[in-house]
Amino acid sequence: MIEENKSDITKEEAEALKRKLRSLMIAKGFTIEKVANALKEKYGVRESKSNLSNKLGRGSLRFIDVQRICEILGYTITFSPIEEKEKVFDPYR
Repeated sequence: MIEENKSDITKEEAEALKRKLRSLMIAKGFTIEKVANALKEKYGVRESKSNLSNKLGRGSLRFIDVQRICEILGYTITFSPIEEKEKVFDPYR
């Protein structure tokens, strides 16, 4: 039996997340270092610039990390229904 790690994301997904977060940072005038400092100041999270950069590159940020980064940048994460034609898999069918 092969055990699946549910937290694994593909390289493409990690790259897409990295590009999105970096573009939001640039749009708001933030650097990785500035975000790391803001995480420490606002949430008490001790995240070095290099550690945050590595997590972003590997795609190993947790959802709460992404949520906090977005909040620091002045964004929120919103969930919306996927249009029927965009659905890839529907486990409830």
